[in-house]
Amino acid sequence: MRAHVVIGANFGDEGKGLVTDYLCSQGAGMVVRFNGGAQAGHTVVTPGGDRHVFGHFGSGSFVGVPTYLSQYFVCNPILFFREAKKLHELGYVPTVYAHPSCLITTHVDMIVNQRKETARGDKRHGSCGVGVHETIQRSAVVELKLTMADLWNHIGSLPALMERLCDRWAKFRTGSAIVEPAMTEAFIKTCWAFAEAVHPLGIQQCPDPIFEGAQGLLLDQDNKEYWPHVTHSSTGMKNVRVLCQQGGFDGIDPYYVSRTYLTRHGAGTLPGENPKMAFEDATNVEHPWQGTLRFAPLDYNAMAKRAAVDAYGPHKLVMTHCDQLDKEGGDLRWYGPTRDDVRETSKAVRMYA
Repeated sequence: MRAHVVIGANFGDEGKGLVTDYLCSQGAGMVVRFNGGAQAGHTVVTPGGDRHVFGHFGSGSFVGVPTYLSQYFVCNPILFFREAKKLHELGYVPTVYAHPSCLITTHVDMIVNQRKETARGDKRHGSCGVGVHETIQRSAVVELKLTMADLWNHIGSLPALMERLCDRWAKFRTGSAIVEPAMTEAFIKTCWAFAEAVHPLGIQQCPDPIFEGAQGLLLDQDNKEYWPHVTHSSTGMKNVRVLCQQGGFDGIDPYYVSRTYLTRHGAGTLPGENPKMAFEDATNVEHPWQGTLRFAPLDYNAMAKRAAVDAYGPHKLVMTHCDQLDKEGGDLRWYGPTRDDVRETSKAVRMYA
């Protein structure tokens, strides 16, 4: 059984949701989230006009493909239910599974994250403000770690853990405690509801998987060129190879996605940044923690090279937003292309959206 993999080739915002949705529409058994967390923002627009920005759920949800959150995914019960409500309003009730080792983001992690970014002033890291990095940092302390297995086991120590996080941990990270008892109580209730809504599963039970990545190769945690403005995650094939070995998949088809130009949201260098470049984007509006989306011309050869290095074998390059190559054309589909706009022009090399 082969696995398809969708990976961002740059700094994220390339169109991974669109490509995942398209591949799922051709047939898939499971979307596997193999890195990151709910800070992903993968936009999908159906041919019928339904539009959603996927964060916690896989981008195959519109075509009924369930989501598997692997052990490399950081779960956020608060944002899960916020997103689920929006999907339910559109008429979709996706099925979600998870690995027992998934880390759990608490409201404390989110508050600490936002406090630290605010304190940095104009030297912000560029975080999305949803606590993914803080969750990983906290989880390195065994006594403070909270996982999906803990929620399924309905651990009685959760209130005490939350008390420690609000007091000593918050003081350690930011200098002051978090005094929000009502918020803590609400979070604990959300955790128990989350344990009921998400079902346990292993990668071996994921048929015909499509691995959906978050962020992009240039934001990989091991990318020294752009450190420290990177994500606390492996954004390329590293996690996928481990999961495929565990799942017994006998082949991998990677798809590296890029817009026809370069984008970056948040702090950090953007090679060739051009303030005169501007494209309407209904998803990447101004963000309180990451600012506005920035643009630059795409160095196609450099992008193709890093994709080839990461794939270390046969792969496809996927170009999206091709309609925006010529701004004078007057047809900026800023609302977002749909899966009907995807066509494969060369099975060996590229797909265009």
